[in-house]
Amino acid sequence: MAEINQSNVYMLLHWKVAGLAQLWAKDLGISTLEAMMRFYDTPFYAKLEDESTKLWTYSPQQLYYLFRNAA
Repeated sequence: MAEINQSNVYMLLHWKVAGLAQLWAKDLGISTLEAMMRFYDTPFYAKLEDESTKLWTYSPQQLYYLFRNAA
């Protein structure tokens, strides 16, 4: 099994972001694509993209909960 590190964590993020965006889009009444575009510009995505936070280990549902409840 390959080790997840900063140089390859991006490979895991696409499906997690897509799942989170589906949930957010439903709440906002917008398209999933629009939600994804908005999400990529958030500070939360920057944290998700940082391998050291280990947020990439969470499910899209868990990530959405954290995203919506972030201070």
